[in-house]
Amino acid sequence: MAPFSTSPKAANLVVTWCMTNGAFSRVLATFLLCALGACTESAPAAAPPSAQTAKKPAQDPGTPPPAPGAPSPGSAAPPQAAGIQAAGTPPPAPGTPSEEPGVWYRAELIFDGVGDLPFFLHLPPVGQPGKAYAVNGEEKAPLEAVWHDNDVKVTGPWAYTLVIAAHRNAETGTLEGTWTRDTPLWGAVVRKFVARPIKEPDPRIRFPGNSDPKPLNVAGTWKFQFAEHKDGKGAFEQGPDGVIHGYVRPGMLGDLRFLSGNVRGKKLSLSQFNGNSANLVFAKVSPDGKTMSGLISMQNVWNEKFTAKKVDDYQFVNKVRMKKGKQTLTLQGLNKYKGKPTLALIFATWCPSCNDAHPFFTRLYAKYHPQGLEVLGVAFDLSEDEKSNLAEIDKFRAKHKIPWELLQEPCTPDTWAKTMPPEVEGWDGFPVVALIRPDGTVQTVFGGWFGPATGTEGEKLRTWFEGELQKLVESAKQ
Repeated sequence: MAPFSTSPKAANLVVTWCMTNGAFSRVLATFLLCALGACTESAPAAAPPSAQTAKKPAQDPGTPPPAPGAPSPGSAAPPQAAGIQAAGTPPPAPGTPSEEPGVWYRAELIFDGVGDLPFFLHLPPVGQPGKAYAVNGEEKAPLEAVWHDNDVKVTGPWAYTLVIAAHRNAETGTLEGTWTRDTPLWGAVVRKFVARPIKEPDPRIRFPGNSDPKPLNVAGTWKFQFAEHKDGKGAFEQGPDGVIHGYVRPGMLGDLRFLSGNVRGKKLSLSQFNGNSANLVFAKVSPDGKTMSGLISMQNVWNEKFTAKKVDDYQFVNKVRMKKGKQTLTLQGLNKYKGKPTLALIFATWCPSCNDAHPFFTRLYAKYHPQGLEVLGVAFDLSEDEKSNLAEIDKFRAKHKIPWELLQEPCTPDTWAKTMPPEVEGWDGFPVVALIRPDGTVQTVFGGWFGPATGTEGEKLRTWFEGELQKLVESAKQ
């Protein structure tokens, strides 16, 4: 395995923390998107796929306990969408021609013991600095590239270190080097990087192999069962040529965004890379296309087995809730806002889902702050270096044009769970979001996020959440 500062054993322990209601297991889930794993504001190249009509918003957690299987009091369960799109829709365009000068590459990260993670990469001409980007289906993730002779360095708009450093073979044009992602969660993760020039990106060869004239149909909604993160949801759209696009959300994390790949025989292969997150999914699909089993790998550090079955629809239940008998939240800086309706955001600057969610939160602030809403953000970047934390918070503030107060909670992966609000349970990643009444009691709390890759499901989450926020603001006027 390529070197990184946190050992695989330590990384697995960190994640296991997230999964038990104890402390140590909650860390891994964070990066997943939160990790783990988008998320800068990588712009989809096309409109989000269609889904079914939204259901009614979830009730206020202060209402009587719901029926078995429904959200618990003190939790907020956003409504659920069905699969992204059925098979039989027109296939994605074979290529995505660039409007900028440069060269397309089919790139790969070498994941030791798992497989290769492919993605399409566009770089400016040799010798010219400029914009670069990685392409995963609808996602066009912005990057920057600088050439020095035949050496190129590619960076991205993310907190902490992110760099592809590679050397170009002058005869073949092939790039070889490394990708390094350094965050407080997993330390410096380094993976081998290889890229070969191509005419244009063709999603039919993201994962090469013999084309099946009638590939298995995996389009629709899938209910996942993960070894550690338990319940999960995924949804895929599929073209007649076996090209797949979609997402998977493990547990209470954000979604593994903009997964793209192919069905070859009984094997489903999906990948996504935007500089910050590097996600790989392999699965064996049953002959009837109704079940699958496989492995997800995030940065080649966290590998988790899963099984899944296709369903007509799946109500993804939010399990983040207030502990029994608890009504208030212990969070740095929150007392300052007592007497006002407050949106409290627990996040990390490097968290993909947090980056996905913040443009929405800034729009809500602009709309509801004149009506009395306050917002407080507390960053848990998993570092005790307060100077470095403040620098990353300043970058995050500038990137998202955040007008509200941002504080830091210095901690490490080993101490993180002890610094989180002790009244909240069921979380295993960022963000954790709470709506606080003027009297300090919690109206709504939930965890994770459905980002831009989730299409209508993300739209439904945002609609539901704004409804909860309106309820909070209106109650404060009474």
